[in-house]
Amino acid sequence: MSDTSQHWKVMDKEKLLERKPWFDVYRESLELPGGKIVKDYYGITMPNYTAVFAVTQDQKIIILRCYRHAIGEVTLTMPGGMIEEGESPMEGIQREFLEETGYVAKYWKSLGMFAGNSTRGCGTYNLFFATGAYPVKEPDSGDLEELELLLWTPEEVNYAIDEGLVKSLGVISMLLLGLRWLK
Repeated sequence: MSDTSQHWKVMDKEKLLERKPWFDVYRESLELPGGKIVKDYYGITMPNYTAVFAVTQDQKIIILRCYRHAIGEVTLTMPGGMIEEGESPMEGIQREFLEETGYVAKYWKSLGMFAGNSTRGCGTYNLFFATGAYPVKEPDSGDLEELELLLWTPEEVNYAIDEGLVKSLGVISMLLLGLRWLK
């Protein structure tokens, strides 16, 4: 149930920076429920994303390792990416999964849609769980990413989490959700 008495009223909205397809930055003037005015509230609009926790036919979890320039480190990530215009989240993740891993999967389940950051926006993440994955071609993400494909057991994934090898909150959330569904 939604309590609309807590909603903030947007009085003015100005786009400060536009960098399609990656992000827009905006400033809003707001009126809070108690009447207080906030003149400079900043947000980020980003495209919808998708990611998958995929398990192969022989029960290995597909993980990717790559360099992430924003943090200046090599870290673990999950197959996924931006949903292209006109694609459903399922179409987007199946395309991204094939491009980045060279795999397809037999069974797919949506784990839901989640806000990237509930304070500033930062896109919606559509998360999936897939099983019965098997390779059909060589991976080719076509991006700047150089992805290393890893096939791990649940124990190896838990070890990576415990040892701090996962640097992204989104990736660690995806791994924990996937391990939960794997049980």
